Amino acid sequence: MLLFSTLYFSSTTTANGLDPLKNFCRRWYHQSQVKNNILFIDGGIESFSDHSGLVIVNSANLCKDNYVIAINMSASWDWKTNISEVVINKTTDAETGNPPPDVQSGTIFQGSLSDPQIYLYGGVTPSINQSFPGWQWPTTNQYTLWGFHTISHAWTQYDIFSNVPQRPSQGASTEAPDLGLAFYMNGMITNWSSLTTSYLGNNTEFLEGMVVIDLNNQTATNRSTDTVTNGNPRVRGGIIYVPKLGPNGILVTVGGATQSSGTLVMGKLCSVPTNQVNIFDISTITGTTNDTTEGWYTQSITGTAPDPRVDFCLVLASAPDGSSHNIYMYGGWDPTQSNKYFDEVWVLSLPSFTWVQIYSGSSPRFGHTCHTVGNRQMITIGGLDNIKATDYCDWEYMSVGIYDMTEGTVNGWGSVFSADKAPYQVNNQVSAAIGGGPDGNATKLLPDGGWSTTLVANLFTGTNNQTQPVNIGNTTLLPSAKSKNTKTAAIIGGTIGGVGGIVVLALLSWLCVRHYPAFFKKSEAGGQEQLEKERADMLGKSELDSKRLSEAIKPGELPPGIHRVMTEVSGTTARSELAANRFVVEMGAPEVHELG
Repeated sequence: MLLFSTLYFSSTTTANGLDPLKNFCRRWYHQSQVKNNILFIDGGIESFSDHSGLVIVNSANLCKDNYVIAINMSASWDWKTNISEVVINKTTDAETGNPPPDVQSGTIFQGSLSDPQIYLYGGVTPSINQSFPGWQWPTTNQYTLWGFHTISHAWTQYDIFSNVPQRPSQGASTEAPDLGLAFYMNGMITNWSSLTTSYLGNNTEFLEGMVVIDLNNQTATNRSTDTVTNGNPRVRGGIIYVPKLGPNGILVTVGGATQSSGTLVMGKLCSVPTNQVNIFDISTITGTTNDTTEGWYTQSITGTAPDPRVDFCLVLASAPDGSSHNIYMYGGWDPTQSNKYFDEVWVLSLPSFTWVQIYSGSSPRFGHTCHTVGNRQMITIGGLDNIKATDYCDWEYMSVGIYDMTEGTVNGWGSVFSADKAPYQVNNQVSAAIGGGPDGNATKLLPDGGWSTTLVANLFTGTNNQTQPVNIGNTTLLPSAKSKNTKTAAIIGGTIGGVGGIVVLALLSWLCVRHYPAFFKKSEAGGQEQLEKERADMLGKSELDSKRLSEAIKPGELPPGIHRVMTEVSGTTARSELAANRFVVEMGAPEVHELG
C-alpha cells in the first residue's frame, strides 16, 4: 500500500512548479462521485495560484502524467484543519493503451453498489492551453463510457456507439444504483466534443433523447424525450432519482435552459421555468407496466417557485417514514440576465410538489457538484460566484463545503463533515409547509390544485382521480426483480446536477484512490500539515475582498451574508483574492469567456 506522504510529495509536483493541491485556486464544471466512502473529483476547469499572482493552466497537461483526486469520507474531518486529499496518476486502458478523455461538463456514475467501478460518461474537451505538453485533442466518440476500478485503478473503455453515437455534455444526469441504471438527459455537442464534430465551428447542437445505460452490462439505449421537450432539448438542468415513488421509482427534472432551434450560437439561451417539472416512470424501462406515453409526464406546481436557473446541483433526502421525499437544490445562475447568481437552498418536497426556500445568502455558487454524504449532510464541490473566473480564488480553499440538510437555514453551513451524524430528519421549514414533523407524518400528500393529468394521478395513486392523495403505505419500493443488486435503494441518495458551461479556462485533474482507510492517514510524514501550512502562507499574502469584507473579522465571526466559515490567518479572516498582478499561462483566448 502506498503511503499518503509518498503519493503527495512524489506525484504532484510538476515541471511548471505547480501542485494540484498546494497551488489550488478554484475548480468548476468538473465531474464528481462518492463511492465506498471516497469522494472522487474529475476534470473540469481549475485555476492555480502561486504566491505572487494567479496562474491558469490545464492541469491534465502539466506534464506527461494526469491526476486523480480523492477525499476520504470514511471518517469525520474539518476542511480547515484535517481533510485528507490524495492525488494519483491517471493511467491508460491496459488492453488498448488509450487514455481516458480529458473532459469538462460530463458526469461520473456510481454504478451498482456491488460494482467496484465508477463510470465516466460524456463531457467536452477543454479547448485552451493547446501548446502545453501533453495537451489532448478531442478523442473518438467510439468510446464515450469509461470505467475506473476504485481498487486496482485500472481504466476500461466501453463501446456504446451503435445506440448512442455522440459524446454529450452539459446534460442532466442521475442514476438508480439499486437497478444498475444510469440516465443522461439531452445535452449538447460542440466542435470540441469528438474528432467528428469539428463541422460545428462556433455553433452548438442540442441533443434529443435520454440515454439509459445499463451499468451492469455496459450497454445503452436512447429514449425519446420529445413528449416533454417538444423538440427543444435542454442543457445545464438537473434530474434526480426518487426510488420510493411510482411502481419502480421515478426521475424528476428541474430547470435548465433551451432554445427554439436545433443549433445554438453561444449565449442565446432560454430558461426552463421551475413551476413545472417532468417525471419519468422507470417501470417503462424495466417492463413492469404497459405505457404508451414513452414514460414521461408533466406536473405543474402552484405557489412560490425558484427563479429559473442553470448549473445548480440536486440531492435527495427522504423522511424516515417515507411520507415525503425532499429534493434539495443549491446554487445556480440565470444566463439570460446580467449578474443574477444564486446563493439559495430550495427544497422540492414530493409527493405534494411544494417548493420551500430554506436558505438565502449573498455568496453565490454555480458550476459546482454536490452529493449526500454521511447520514444527512450535503457536500458541495467547487463552483464559481460570477463569470469573472480568474478574479480571485475560492475562499473554500479545499474546494468543498458542508451543509446539514436537517438543520437548514444559515446554521446548516459549516466546514465539518461528520461521518457519524444522526440520521436525516425533515427540516422544520419543510415540515411547516407539508405538515408533520422531523420523523415525517406529512399531511400534504397531494399537489395544490391536484394532479395535472389522470396519467400523473395514476402513477402516484394507482387511480385516475386527480384529487386522490398518495397512500404512503404503498410507496415503499420493493427490490426490483430486474435488479442484479440485492441491496435496496437507500433513503438518502444523491445525484450530480446537470452542471456544465462553456468557459475559456480548463483544468483536468483525474481522481481516484484505493479505498483503504490507512491510505489517507495525514500523520504519515506530516504531508497534510505541510499542505495546510503552505495554504495558510499563501492566503496570508492575499488581499481582502473589499466587496465582502470591509474590515478584518474577528476569529469565529462571519461577515454579513457569508454563510460558511472562512479560514483564519494570524487572528484575522482573509478571503483568498489574489494580487492585482495576476497572469495567465499559455492562454490563446480572452481571459473571461461568455458562459451563456
